[in-house]
Amino acid sequence: MSFLDHLSELRVRLRNGAIVFLFAVIVSFIFVKKYFEFLVRPGRLAWESVLAGRPVVIHYISPTEPFWVYTKIAIIGALLVASPFVLWELWKFIAPGLYRKERRMVMVITAATACCFVGGAIFGYLVLCQPALSYMFSFTEKLNGFAIEPTITMDHLVGFMLAMLLGTGVAFELPIVLAVLGWIGLVSARTLWKFDKYALILSAVVGGVLTPGPDVLSQLLMAGPLFVLYNASILIVWLIERARKKKLDDLERGDPDPPSQSLVPSDGNPPAPVT
Repeated sequence: MSFLDHLSELRVRLRNGAIVFLFAVIVSFIFVKKYFEFLVRPGRLAWESVLAGRPVVIHYISPTEPFWVYTKIAIIGALLVASPFVLWELWKFIAPGLYRKERRMVMVITAATACCFVGGAIFGYLVLCQPALSYMFSFTEKLNGFAIEPTITMDHLVGFMLAMLLGTGVAFELPIVLAVLGWIGLVSARTLWKFDKYALILSAVVGGVLTPGPDVLSQLLMAGPLFVLYNASILIVWLIERARKKKLDDLERGDPDPPSQSLVPSDGNPPAPVT
C-alpha cells in the first residue's frame, strides 16, 4: 500500500470510531441519570451512615451545573462503552505492519492494561470511596454558637468519585508498567526485590493519601493490594528474565536440527524391496 492508501485507511478507521463514539454518547444521555445514581451511591451511603436522620441532599450552585455534570458523565460512559470498538478499529490499522510476536505482545499488554485499570476502579468504588467520604462527612458538628454543615454539590461529588476511580485504576497499572520496563531491560527482578522494603513504605503513604480516614483499616485496604501488586510485578519480571535467559542459552548452544531421514541410501541406489 502507498502512503496515501495508508492515510485513507486511517481516515476510515477514525471515522468509524467517531461514529460509534457519538452514538454511544447519545445512548449514554438516555441513561445518564442512572449513571449518576450509581456513581454517587458511595456518597449517599456515607451520608446515611454518618448523618443518620438527615435527608440526603445534593445541591447545584449554577443553573448549568446539572447539564454539564450529566454531559461529563455521558461522555465518560460513552468512552467506556465505545473503547473496545475504537481500539479494534485502530488494531485493524496497526496489526498488518507488525510481526506475529509483536501482535501477540500488543494484545496481551492491551488486555492486561484494561483488566488492571477496571479492577482498580472497581476496587476503589467498592472498598475506598465510602470510607473516605464517611471521614469527610464526620467533620459535621455543632460548635459554640454555630454549626458546620455539609453542602455537597453535584460537580464536587462527581469530581471526587471520578478522581478516586481514576487514581485507583492507575495505581493498579503498576504490574503492567514494571513488566514492560523489565521486558525492555530497564529494571530487573533483583533490583525490584532490593527495593521491596521501600515499596512497603511507599504503599502505606499512597494508601494514606487515597484513604484520608483516621482508621488504619481503610489505609491497609489500599496499601495491602499495592504492596501485593508490587511483589507480583517482581514475579512477572523474573519470569520474563527467565524466558529471555533460556532463549539466549538455546541460541548459544546452537542445537542442530534433527537429521532428516532420506528414502534414498547414500550410495544413490533405491532400497531393495523387502521379501
